[in-house]
Amino acid sequence: MKTLFHTFYLVCAFLIFGIFHTTAQTTIAINDIKCRDPFVIVDHKNQCYYLIVSRQKDGRGGLFAYKSKNLNEWEKVGYIYNAPQDYIGTNDWWAPDFYKYKNNYYCFVTVSNPEKGILRGTTILKSKNITGPYSPILSADKMAITPANMQCLDGSFFVDNQKNPWIIFSVEWTGPNVTNKDGEIWAQKLNKDLTATVGTPHRLFKATEAAWVKSIGGGYVTDAPFVWKDKKTGHLLMLWSSFSPYYSIGQAISTNGTVLGPWKQDPKPLFTHDGGHQMVFKDLHGNLKLSFHTHNGEAGKETFTLRNVTIKDGKFLPVNEKEYCNPLKTAENKPVSLADPFAYEYNGTYYLTGTSSDAQSFACYTSKDLITWTSAGQLYHKPKKHFGTFAFWAPEVKFYNGKFYLTYSCYNPQKKILETCLAVSEKPEGPFKDLYTPWLDLGYSVIDGDIFLDDDNTPYLYFSKNEIISDSIGIGNLYVIRMKKDFSGTDGEPVFISGATQKWEKVNWKKNRCNEGPTVFKRNGTYYMTYSANDTGYGHYGIGVQYAKNPMGPWKKDPQNPIMTTDLSKGVSSPGHNSIVKSPNGDLFIIYHRHTDPNCKKPNWDRVVCMDKLYFDKQGRLRTTGPSSNPQEVSW
Repeated sequence: MKTLFHTFYLVCAFLIFGIFHTTAQTTIAINDIKCRDPFVIVDHKNQCYYLIVSRQKDGRGGLFAYKSKNLNEWEKVGYIYNAPQDYIGTNDWWAPDFYKYKNNYYCFVTVSNPEKGILRGTTILKSKNITGPYSPILSADKMAITPANMQCLDGSFFVDNQKNPWIIFSVEWTGPNVTNKDGEIWAQKLNKDLTATVGTPHRLFKATEAAWVKSIGGGYVTDAPFVWKDKKTGHLLMLWSSFSPYYSIGQAISTNGTVLGPWKQDPKPLFTHDGGHQMVFKDLHGNLKLSFHTHNGEAGKETFTLRNVTIKDGKFLPVNEKEYCNPLKTAENKPVSLADPFAYEYNGTYYLTGTSSDAQSFACYTSKDLITWTSAGQLYHKPKKHFGTFAFWAPEVKFYNGKFYLTYSCYNPQKKILETCLAVSEKPEGPFKDLYTPWLDLGYSVIDGDIFLDDDNTPYLYFSKNEIISDSIGIGNLYVIRMKKDFSGTDGEPVFISGATQKWEKVNWKKNRCNEGPTVFKRNGTYYMTYSANDTGYGHYGIGVQYAKNPMGPWKKDPQNPIMTTDLSKGVSSPGHNSIVKSPNGDLFIIYHRHTDPNCKKPNWDRVVCMDKLYFDKQGRLRTTGPSSNPQEVSW
């Protein structure tokens, strides 16, 4: 809802805080967790997940935990372990892996002690509970369970069919026990309480046995072995990381189902886009997930990443390397902070604009893949002699008869209403120059103008009429009006489409009754309109859909509305005011805003841009896969 009542409220917001004032975060989005070597623990008893990463605390090794109900929004638990001052493992504290074994939790973590000349290796900590307290299980003078004469790292745990416990680990390509700087993967059987080894260690393979591995720094890396059993075939599948030339995830397969193999390298890696150190788990719904970090090269930018993964014919299938995760990001990995987002495509480039924080200009972003966006400056800025004073809202761009036309609304202080204007440009990125100010002057507030061009090129303008009635109740009703083909004015009278009628649109009936943000397109002879209802600043905003056989209506709302609304279990608050665009492979995607912080104090106008896939059910009704917050794979 964007009424005059809220306009005056926003004046204060601009002066005091700004429309995009940052509020305190109580949860952390998955893509904001910066760590290496992530390992996810599934807590079936409490129906949640834990991520525990290595961090230094007080100059000593420590373990820091996060907790989540949905794998997207995480809460900080805090430190669950800090190594004693006299602990023999003084350095590194890398790659903590956690396993439940005999009703205890065991952490396999890489440590070293260069002052005593002790080579890097894997030690083991133990606790009754996931979140500790943990304590070492080896004697005080023994740092690692891996061989003392080998430089080892990234030990993981596996129990074979005979219930024998094993540690699977890497021997570093820079270590003293390898030849030609060719990293290796080894296995060592452990005793039942994991405090000692049984027999001798076994080399399983070298890095160069995998055709995809490339040299880095003159050597061949083996990192992060992790074994998963395919119950259907009995195969053991070992994921491990190296370079191809970017940090990548590959797999080796033991078709006889034994730890000692032989292991055959799959020629095609699972993931090659600068990400690795992986593990696999089943989520609370039984879906296989791949956990790893991406952006491997620059310290501090490594990001906790999750992908869906599939096993077919006894091996993991390659992971789709193209994905997005809401909110959409810039090339600098910062959220795109716009409200009322509008995306459009021209000659293979996507353009994105929306309501900006200064409320007097419209930013422009560009993208080639609809996922990562680059700032392209401003496509429009209010000229000095413009009648509008603020509330430059909801820009939309339409290509028509060889030119680009921009509609937007702004506040007219003389008439005390919001009016819709039209600007024009020869280029999709602007700059846009005003053509009609106002374009539509109906004597009442008109916002959210959406130009629709029918098959015969007749232009229609869909908009929301906003007003305040008694007791400060905000009203928003949708209308359509036919426009002249030269855009010089209207060609008829406005026709009413809809107001707040459905149950989900009446959640705050004593405060607002709103339909706004229309977006119209045509498919198979049916006209589709997405629109928003309720107040964007509060927690009930959402998106509905309605259908018509004629652009002037009558329009009928989908009885299953809304197709998208607040879902705090997914970390989503007040999604709405959308546009629709085709992806590079032709799929329809909905571009919308939502609150930056789902748990923000309402009202709040700090919003970010998101997108999700649209599809049609068997009856031709519009549906969406969103709102999403977890990474979403795409096929372009």
